[in-house]
Amino acid sequence: MNPNGHKGDLLRFGGFELDLASRELRKGGALVKIQSQQVELLALLARQPGEVVSRDEIRRALWDEETFVDFDQSINFCVNKIRDALNDDPQRPRYIETLPRKGYRFIATAVESGTIEYGIIESTNGFARTSPVASPPAVAQPARPGRRWLRIAAVSAALVVTAVTIVNVVSRQPAAKPIESLAVLPLENLSHDPEQDYFADGMTDELITGLAKISALRVISRTSVTQYKGTRKSIPQIARELNVDAVLEGAVTRDRGRVRITAQLIAAAPEKHLWAEQYEGSLSEVLTLQDAVAKAVAREIQIKVTPREQALLAASRAVDPAAHEAYLKGHYLWVRSGEGNLKNSREYFERAIAQDPGYALAWAGLADAYGRLAHWGVLPFQDALPRARAAAEKALELDHNLTQPLVRIADVKANYEWDWAGAERLYKQAIELSPNDGDAHHGYATYLAAVGRNSEAVAEARRASEVEPLFNVYSANIIWRLYLARQYDQAQLEIDKLAGLDPRVRGGYISASVYLRTGHQREAIAVLQKGAEDSHRAALDLMYLGHALGVTGARAEGQKVLGEMLALSHRRYIPPEYIALVYEGLAERDLALQWFNKAYTEHSMNIWILPDPRLDQIRTDPRFKHLMRGMGLLR
Repeated sequence: MNPNGHKGDLLRFGGFELDLASRELRKGGALVKIQSQQVELLALLARQPGEVVSRDEIRRALWDEETFVDFDQSINFCVNKIRDALNDDPQRPRYIETLPRKGYRFIATAVESGTIEYGIIESTNGFARTSPVASPPAVAQPARPGRRWLRIAAVSAALVVTAVTIVNVVSRQPAAKPIESLAVLPLENLSHDPEQDYFADGMTDELITGLAKISALRVISRTSVTQYKGTRKSIPQIARELNVDAVLEGAVTRDRGRVRITAQLIAAAPEKHLWAEQYEGSLSEVLTLQDAVAKAVAREIQIKVTPREQALLAASRAVDPAAHEAYLKGHYLWVRSGEGNLKNSREYFERAIAQDPGYALAWAGLADAYGRLAHWGVLPFQDALPRARAAAEKALELDHNLTQPLVRIADVKANYEWDWAGAERLYKQAIELSPNDGDAHHGYATYLAAVGRNSEAVAEARRASEVEPLFNVYSANIIWRLYLARQYDQAQLEIDKLAGLDPRVRGGYISASVYLRTGHQREAIAVLQKGAEDSHRAALDLMYLGHALGVTGARAEGQKVLGEMLALSHRRYIPPEYIALVYEGLAERDLALQWFNKAYTEHSMNIWILPDPRLDQIRTDPRFKHLMRGMGLLR
């Protein structure tokens, strides 16, 4: 039974069930992906089996008179998506037959559930419902589309007119309220080849980067929108969850050296289609498409774009298609982290550079790869971070407007060179250049905590989370900053709040750190033991577990964990400060200082460890003070 209880809201044909009230298509009880406007078209055809439905009838049924659309393209898109959902071959159709220059005909038998009551599909707050009428109309009445009808897309920089086709497809009526915040949903891969997902994901990231250059617009970063890939949620629901005024969604197709992108902007409250355009160009011009979309969005929502930002949105260059391909694959793997993925991402970035040495983003990606390999403890700082800096500097030499390389150099200055003033200057410069860059805010928060500016660190961590509200790493980082500021009660309140959205937050080493400080030692040990098992005994998790066992009196178990870490250090690199922290937990101060001194000598000290309350006792030791003074953290 459909949720609204209307008779005639279910159409059954060929093993499929089309629920018009919920706008869902099912086969064998399982949901089949289809969108609201495609439901309208399928219902229009299925309710007139055997009859030819002209393209003009479809136009009048699916769009109102005030909408200006490239109807042929839009109808073709909807029909193709319906055929995909039904697994219908246009050459040997079982459901929808094309009649050239006439229209379409539904050739299967469709049966409505219950008493047959025909109706028109209407939209209420983005959801579909069926309004019964006295008798079946020959053609469905015009209806405004409800939820999004199309997965659209967008990609990089200033539009090259001779290479790009722009088709304006939706009326330009202003939104009911100013649009000051925006989420870019993951672009749909229309190639229907899962191996091409990296291309669509890369285009999404590049579009977000382009829009993030507009300081007056708050743009949600990639990690928070990733969960909406393939979502069935409505635009208003997504906008509420991300706290944004509008959503940009799209699709991308790559074929025979060409890329075609369609982008659609939708206001959330009330839901209203504001604008849509199609962009097409060669693969070598793909970087020139992203900022064209960004500029079009800014123009549509009438948001202020400074002269400097206008220059940034027009500063792209052509790129070798093979280099861009390698870059996108590298970025796809880098985002997913993991030691194997990071090593492979580095190889792809190096391949992109070999193909096109002037490709700034590939150099920036290589810097990111080396930075993360260092911080994951895969490579020693002295091996990885100078390479990260060199790659970042080359990226900036090629394109001084990039944000990523500034953040990477700032990280190197803070973690390896201990140039605290230089690091802060670059973090601030990166944030000024791209206020919506969560990585920049996150890095700056780490810096602020390391130099003892805890209240500022908490505030910066909150800014990172505002940019990426559904990225649990940044949400958990707020807890960590409160913990480092010794605000344990506030940290616990933050844990409780976040656990309502994601119960996993109670299971990480950050929450365990708070539990240890608030007298919940048993819970802390349980969390850390499970974390170590889940990570297959990763060095970071062993560090926290070994320390906790030591300070809670389980010295023998802590010694076993230490032995495991020392044995592991003979097979692969383990940051010395990891082992030092376990020795400190086991009250082996001299040995702890030896390993801290090793980290100091190698310039491999992860600065996020230094303000940890776990080090409060050793911090009073003159020998440790000497190390901190050498790092420039004490006078």
